[in-house]
Amino acid sequence: MEQEKLILERATTPRGEIQLQQWSHPGGRPIYEIIFNGVFLMASYNERSEKALATLAIEPLSSVGEGLRVLIGGLGMGYTLRAALDFEKVKTVEVVEVEGHIIKWAEGIFSELTARACSDPRVALIETDFGDYLLRTEKTYDAIILDVDNGPTWLALETNRRLYERQTLLRIRDLLSSGGVFTVWASERSEAFEGRLEEVFERAETITIEDTDMRGEPTEYYLYQAQRFGP
Repeated sequence: MEQEKLILERATTPRGEIQLQQWSHPGGRPIYEIIFNGVFLMASYNERSEKALATLAIEPLSSVGEGLRVLIGGLGMGYTLRAALDFEKVKTVEVVEVEGHIIKWAEGIFSELTARACSDPRVALIETDFGDYLLRTEKTYDAIILDVDNGPTWLALETNRRLYERQTLLRIRDLLSSGGVFTVWASERSEAFEGRLEEVFERAETITIEDTDMRGEPTEYYLYQAQRFGP
């Protein structure tokens, strides 16, 4: 039987058209999808890989101690934020999201998916472009997480291309504390990006996540993990 799609909201932003849609699900739990300029951007059935993105960034920091500072580029449904907050050692999580509609949805309709993660007192939501934020911030972080596109080969915005280039990766490394971790979510593997990570960071790895989503469809995602050591 064909699933019924309901358009919950559609809006025009300075960057294009953004749409939130909902699918019915036999199990009763609704499926949410965000479409940007007619292209799939994110969905509620990506929960496992988006939570794993935070786990890969924070678990290696067990020896750092308390008071971990985390920066997330891209709010999405809020799964990555939720997973970061589940670590007791995390003191602050700053989430940079360029689309105000996504922030509104995360604070509202998606809050049921994330146990009201956006309302946690450790969270600061910053509505701005992530690339611009990286250039102007003077803060340092123990973990930096990037999930604003479908990866370096499938961009939501052409201007995001700079986020995966060597110059920005060097900037991200500078913003990380010694031992700090950088992770990236992607739907496709990019050997070119892997090479840049290996050039900039002391350690880099690509992890494949195989899953069956809420629709019963097999899925595969790639999580990039890189770590800074030394000065």
